[in-house]
Amino acid sequence: MAFERHFKELRHQHGMCCLGIPNTKNFNEITSIKEAKVLWERIQERQGLNKWCPDLEEEYEDKEGNIYNKKTYTDL
Repeated sequence: MAFERHFKELRHQHGMCCLGIPNTKNFNEITSIKEAKVLWERIQERQGLNKWCPDLEEEYEDKEGNIYNKKTYTDL
């Protein structure tokens, strides 16, 4: 439970942001920075011109457990 909760915590979200990697479900089971970077590179290669849009795709959780995209979360 604590392992799963870590991926939703602010500390994890901040770390992912510092790495330039979106905090999406694709990365929930990734346990090292190296693995996360490799996965992010693969995702970017597959997306081609369809670049990741953090305002719509990055997920944030409030204190009540509600999940929002970045734009909605910052608007609240």
